[in-house]
Amino acid sequence: MTPTLEIVDLVKHFGPVRAVDGVSLTVGVGEVVGLVGESGSGKSTLGRCVTRLVPVTSGQVRIRGRDIALLSRRALRPLRRDFTIVFQDPSSSLNPRMTVGDIIAEPLRLHRLGSAATRRARVIDLLDQVGLPADVVRRYPHELSGGQRQRVSLARALSASPSLLVADEPTSALDVSVQASVLNLVGRLQRDLGFACLFITHDLASVEFLAQRVAVMYLGLLVEIADRAELFAAPRHPYTQALLSAAPIPDPAVQRARRRIVLSGDVPSPVDPPPGCRFHTRCPVAVERCAVDVPPLRPVGPAGALVACHLVDDDGTAPEVSAAMPAPSLGS
Repeated sequence: MTPTLEIVDLVKHFGPVRAVDGVSLTVGVGEVVGLVGESGSGKSTLGRCVTRLVPVTSGQVRIRGRDIALLSRRALRPLRRDFTIVFQDPSSSLNPRMTVGDIIAEPLRLHRLGSAATRRARVIDLLDQVGLPADVVRRYPHELSGGQRQRVSLARALSASPSLLVADEPTSALDVSVQASVLNLVGRLQRDLGFACLFITHDLASVEFLAQRVAVMYLGLLVEIADRAELFAAPRHPYTQALLSAAPIPDPAVQRARRRIVLSGDVPSPVDPPPGCRFHTRCPVAVERCAVDVPPLRPVGPAGALVACHLVDDDGTAPEVSAAMPAPSLGS
C-alpha cells in the first residue's frame, strides 16, 4: 500500500543555514509518527516543507504517491485539501477578525466543498467532534481560552477530511492543565477519522501516548527511527538515550533512582555543522571515526529499526552511555 507521506532526501537551506539536510521518512496510511528532538533540530522546518508552507531546496515530498515538492502554487492548490497543519500557538494561527464558524468553514469554501447549508452543518458537526458547544460558532478567537482555540484549530484542519495531519507541537503553548485534554482529543480524532499524522514535539510523553513509530532528529538529520515500544525500551543512538533520560517518569521512586545523561557543550550551529557524525562533538562514546565518516541511517536489529551510529552493531547492540561520561576531545 502506498504510504500517505513519503519524504525522500529532503533538503531545506535558508542561505547558509542547513535546517534540514537530507531527511527520508514515511508515514503509512492511518499511522502516527512522532518526530522529536531539541529546539533547533529542524523539526518544525520539516513540517512546513511537508505542507509546502516553505519551498524545499531539493528532495521529494509525496502525498499518496504524488510529489508536491516542486509544484507551482496553482497546481498545488487543489491538492491542499489532502494535507493540513496545526500550529503550536492557536492565538497567532487564527484570524482575529473572523468568527469561529467562518474560520472552520474557510477550507470548505476555498475548495468549494458543498453548499452554504451543508458547510454550516459540517461546522456544527466538527464543533461537536472537538468538544465545543454549537454557540461557539458566533464567537471570535479572543473570546475563547487557549484550549478552546486549539480545538478550533483542529476542527479547521480536519474540515476538508485530509489524509495527512501535521501537528507542530500542538500542546506546548497551552496550560499544563489543558494539555492532556487536547492530546486525548488528537488521539481520539485520529482513531475515529483514520488520518495519518506527523506529530512534531519535544514532549516524549506525548509521543509515547500517541505514536506508533518515533523518529529522532538532530541538527537537520534523522539519527534513529524505531517502533515506539522498541525505542522507549532500548534506545540505541547515544542522542536518543540522552533524550529519554531527561524525560520525567510519573513514579517518584523510579524517578529518584534514575541517572540523567547530561550532554556537554551546546548544539553546533547549522551554518557550519561538524564533519562526520554531527553528534560527535557532544557524544560521550565517540571515537575517531565519528569525526570523519558520516554514519548512514541503516537497519539494525530484528525489528528493522534505523540508526545512524557507527557504534551500533548490525544486530542492534548499542553502546550504553553513562551519566558521568564527558564528551571526548576529537580535535573538532
